[in-house]
Amino acid sequence: MTINEYSPEQAEQLSKSARDHLWMHFTRLSSYDNAPVPTIVRGEGSYIYDIQGRRYLDGLSGLFTVQVGHGRRELAEAAGKQAAELAYFPLWSYAHPQAIQLAERLADAAPGDLNRIFFTTGGG
Repeated sequence: MTINEYSPEQAEQLSKSARDHLWMHFTRLSSYDNAPVPTIVRGEGSYIYDIQGRRYLDGLSGLFTVQVGHGRRELAEAAGKQAAELAYFPLWSYAHPQAIQLAERLADAAPGDLNRIFFTTGGG
């Protein structure tokens, strides 16, 4: 659904369901006993939008940052293509062709003798 597809009743039901069933990270859940749970419904570039249509800069930082931006169809298509072949496989004593190829590209672009890449799953 897009922002405009949520009625006030649907927004209220989502908030109630979130209060009843969702344990949000690093959140004092009691703060939503008498207030709606903020609900983010979409992202575009470096911005996110809540269920009322308000726009926020996605500046959460750290582990939860989407460094490449939201709503990037070319990245979704590339991820879908990759997931159809191999969704995710950690590089613990194993390699896979896409990791090798990307590491080579990054090493070629890096200065000096920086030629080995350590991939992470987050913003590190």
